[in-house]
Amino acid sequence: MGKNIANTTHTFFFCDGGSCQKAGSEKVVREARAYLRNNELWDSTHTIKTRCNGRCEDAPTCIVSPGEFWYKELTPEKITHIVKGHLNNECPIETELLYKKGWDKQISNNERAPITPKPFELKNDTELGECFITKGFSSDQYLYPLFLFLRENPDGVTLSMTNQNSIDFNDIETLEYSKTHTLELFTKTTCIPLTIAAVPKDNKELQQAKISSTEYFYQKESQQVGIRFKNKFGDVLGKIAFDSIANKGWEYCRKIQLKNAILNLT
Repeated sequence: MGKNIANTTHTFFFCDGGSCQKAGSEKVVREARAYLRNNELWDSTHTIKTRCNGRCEDAPTCIVSPGEFWYKELTPEKITHIVKGHLNNECPIETELLYKKGWDKQISNNERAPITPKPFELKNDTELGECFITKGFSSDQYLYPLFLFLRENPDGVTLSMTNQNSIDFNDIETLEYSKTHTLELFTKTTCIPLTIAAVPKDNKELQQAKISSTEYFYQKESQQVGIRFKNKFGDVLGKIAFDSIANKGWEYCRKIQLKNAILNLT
């Protein structure tokens, strides 16, 4: 039988993303859980290991509820004092906080500037010719929303995968992203697999199939706009073409995927 969460007073959300794991998050979680168990607090509290919470530079991290307390750079020694403080309704240890509700900014010792796409640059590309081009993001946190949006707004959008016939996005009936690495696009007659998630470094087949580079381009002569996908070895995996620069899908790419990267055509 699971824990009766109606009887819990506090919940501790421990980040279990890759950066936090490398920084020792598992030892932090074990220490917190051992303390709760040995002090007969197990049934009145709850601990959860989450996926990445987006603060890798402050690893390991933990969020405490009730309230909105974000802790940074945790160690097994620190977490015991933090847990005690919250369960005793004492003030949080502010020197260990990244953020708490009411603060107008976060306090990080390792703040990183946000990464934004660069402006489009005019290049003479081997395949595309003279074109304006910039790189977007290639993690599944960007690629899945991209394909989802284009499936929902398919007019004037086509997909061409290497060695396959072009497919109109209107012909894509469903998307399925339930496999570990692969997004699947289904038409009435076929399934197009796209490897978009992080893959093992020792699996060459997956490395060759994974979209590792996402380039947005505007061809100067033809005025064609689109997206080109490559693997880490520079091989082209496929392209998306939009029927015009005013296409709703291209406008989405400029605004959401590229965060309004500058495209100066003059």
